Amino acid sequence: MSAETYNKNQAKRFGWKPDWFLAGHVEFDAKLTEAITQFQSTRGLTADGLCGPGTYRVVVAEREALEDAKDLGWISDDSDVLWWGEKAIKIDWPADKVHTFKDAGFPYPVSKGLTKYSSKRDIKSFVTHWDVCLNSMSCAKVLAKRNVSVHFCIDNDGTIIQLHDLNDACWHAGNSKVNKSGVGVEIANAFYLKYQSWYKRNGFGERPIMSGALAQNRKVEDFTWFYPVQIEALKALYKAMHEGCGIPLEAPAEKWAYDSHAASGKFEGFMNHFHCSTKKIDCAGLDIEEILKELK
Repeated sequence: MSAETYNKNQAKRFGWKPDWFLAGHVEFDAKLTEAITQFQSTRGLTADGLCGPGTYRVVVAEREALEDAKDLGWISDDSDVLWWGEKAIKIDWPADKVHTFKDAGFPYPVSKGLTKYSSKRDIKSFVTHWDVCLNSMSCAKVLAKRNVSVHFCIDNDGTIIQLHDLNDACWHAGNSKVNKSGVGVEIANAFYLKYQSWYKRNGFGERPIMSGALAQNRKVEDFTWFYPVQIEALKALYKAMHEGCGIPLEAPAEKWAYDSHAASGKFEGFMNHFHCSTKKIDCAGLDIEEILKELK
C-alpha cells in the first residue's frame, strides 16, 4: 500500500485533513507525505510520512493546545505563541513575524544536535548570540550541518523563528552546564563591514555600525550592529521567556566579560554568549542590564 493510500484511509478513519500538516493543502499526494515526514522528524516520531494513530495523537494534542491559546486570547493579529512541550507561551509580537517548528510547512532545517528531555526541563537562563550569517535561514542550515542547535533565531526583519522545543537542551553555549538549563537565540548579523552592500542590495537597508563595544573587557573592532526591529524582537522574546518560563530579569555581575557564576549553570537570568565562554565576544555592545530595566 502506498503512503498516499494509507494516509487517505487513516484520514477517513480518524477525521484528520491534509491541511493539518500543510496549510491550504487538500490532496493525499507525495507533497503531503513529505510534510508529514517533516512533522514527525521535528517531534521525535518515526519519520515515515504515515499518519497513523501515534502521529494523529500528537497532531491532535497540538491543535487542542492552539485552541486553548485562542480561547485565552493569546493568538490574534497582534501576538502569537512559542512552545515548551505542550505548553503555549504567549509572545507579544506580530503573528506574521513568529514562526515555530510546529507550523505546517515549516521551511527551516532542524538539527539533530541536541539533548531531548522526557520530563519538563528546568529552565534557568537565556543566552544571546549573533550568528555571523546573512540571515536566519543561512544560520539554521549552518547549525544543522554542524550538528549544533539553538532554540530561536531573529531574522533581519525582526521575524522570530523557534527552531526547537524549549524542552530540548540545545547545543549553543559551548558549555554543557549552561546548555542543560538554558535557552538560546541567534540574531542575524554578518558582523563584518564588507557585508553592508549585501544588506542594501537585498532591501534591508544599511545596518547601524557599533563602535567601541566591549567583550572580555576589550574593545572590539567596528562591526555591523542589529537593526532596531531586531532589538525590539529580542525584548519581546526576553519578556516571553520571563513570563512563560520564569527566567528572572537579571543580568550577570560582570557586565562586559566572562562571569564564572553565569558559566556555572546556576545563574538565573539573561546573558550574552561571552558571559559563559572566555572564547566568545558575542554579543559585544548589547547592554542587557538596560534592556531588562525597560522590561521591569
